[in-house]
Order: sequence, then structure tokens, then C-alpha cells
Amino acid sequence: MENELGKIFAILREAKHLTLKDVTANEFSLAQESKFERGETSLTIDKFLLLLQNTQLSLDEFQDFYDNYSLSEDYTFHDELREAHRIKDLNQIKKWMYYWKEESEKNSDKKYFKLNYIVSKVSLASTAGGKPAKNDIEILMNYLDLVEQWGRYEIWVFSICQHCLDDNMLDYYGTEIFDKSSYYKKVQQNQQMVIRTMLNLADTWLYRKKLGKALVYLNRVKTIGIPIEFFEEAITLRYLEGHYRYLLGDLKGKQIMQDCAKDIEKYGYTQAANELYEEIENLETL
Repeated sequence: MENELGKIFAILREAKHLTLKDVTANEFSLAQESKFERGETSLTIDKFLLLLQNTQLSLDEFQDFYDNYSLSEDYTFHDELREAHRIKDLNQIKKWMYYWKEESEKNSDKKYFKLNYIVSKVSLASTAGGKPAKNDIEILMNYLDLVEQWGRYEIWVFSICQHCLDDNMLDYYGTEIFDKSSYYKKVQQNQQMVIRTMLNLADTWLYRKKLGKALVYLNRVKTIGIPIEFFEEAITLRYLEGHYRYLLGDLKGKQIMQDCAKDIEKYGYTQAANELYEEIENLETL
């Protein structure tokens, strides 16, 4: 990662038409900055933060660009596992499961390798329609209990596990995520992950016909507020509100769900729209 940081920073600096002198601001040498950008040396965190400040970049913006540009292993893993679960691609999940199993055996000192292996196992079991091993769920929940403030990784772990939890555990950890992510939730990507998880919680409670619990999370999402750029989350909220109304006996709720599917289709997300149409078709008759 060290060798890539400087090269990626150079792309962003040049895109803003800034010189080496502009970003170092005489705080350290141009030669040191030049070597950093060529991937030949690293910088202290203080100097790196100074570079970001002088480039008018937030750390979160840089991290997001880095993830998308370099396709880091964690970024790729999280993205591919989420998509594989959505389309029920068991082979893709198995590929990651075997990968992390091997990595955890080679690097026993790196705890998150084992956690990623267990997350993959849980995802595989739930995607295949089975139940994950109780011990695997306990390991992940114990890890989450020990972390006082959840960042993206912890929110992601919970999102994988939530459908496997019983009502009491789901209720408990659903409250925990709202409290434990408070420190980080102002970061845009974290905020998006929290909103998605709240929506998934509402969807899980609707599936379990616990309408009061579902309403709690729908209202929490509205309290947080969905930024205009979070198109998918805004449509999902409206869709789930329609489902909630339908389960209450209001037939207009089904029409709201259909309108959401049409909106998704109109914007080119054909597969996602078809999945919604299928779900609506399978709704129980009131």
C-alpha cells in the first residue's frame, strides 16, 4: 500500500494543477515529496495529512479514490461478496472462503483474516438457504461486542450476519449499530453503509412480519436523512414503506412497490427491477 499511496496522490495533485511546492508548503523538501509520489519512500502520517490539507482533500475522499483506483483486496472482497450474495453466486463466495481460509492459516497473527474466513462461511450458508454454524456467529458477535465504535468493517460484518440472528439478537445489535457507529457516521461512505444496514434491518423485520420493529428502522432512516446522491437507498426506503403499508392491509402499498420497481428499471437496473417484480408477484394475498 505504501508504494501506491504516493502514486495515487500524484494523480490527484496533478488533476488539481498543483505543484510539489504548492502541496508541501515549505514544510518538508520537494525531493522527499517527489520520492513519495514515485513510490520510493513513505511519509509520516503528519506529513501525509498536511499534503491532503494543502490539496483540499479529506482523508475520506482520498481513501475512496484509493479503493476505487487500486481495487484493494478488502474493497474487492466486500464488493464481490455483497454482489455474490445478491445474485446467489455460491461459487464466488466459495472462492473467497477458500482464499481467506488459506490466508488465515498462513498468517495466524492477523485476526481479521480469520474473521473474513468466518464471514465468508456465514455468507455461503445463508446464501444457500441454510443456517451458519452457531460457533461462527458467536465468534463474529463477540468481536463486534469488543469494538466500542464500529467503522466500515464492523458495519459490513454485521450486515452479513444480521439475517442469521434470532429476534432478540437482531433487536439488540440493531440498537448497537445506531449507537456504536455514531462517531463515524458523518463520513459519507460510513453514513451510506449505516443507512443500508438500517434498511436491511427494516426489510428483515418485514419478512418476519414484525411490523412495529420494521417501523422503528424506517423512521430511523428518515431521521438520519438520505442525501440526494444516495439514489438506491432512497428508492429502497420508499419500496419498504410500500411493503409496510401492504402488510398493514393497505393495497396502495403494493402499487408503491411496483412504482419503485419501474423507477429502478427506468434507470437501467434491469436485473434489480426484475428481482423486485418477482418479490411483488410472490406477496401473500391480503
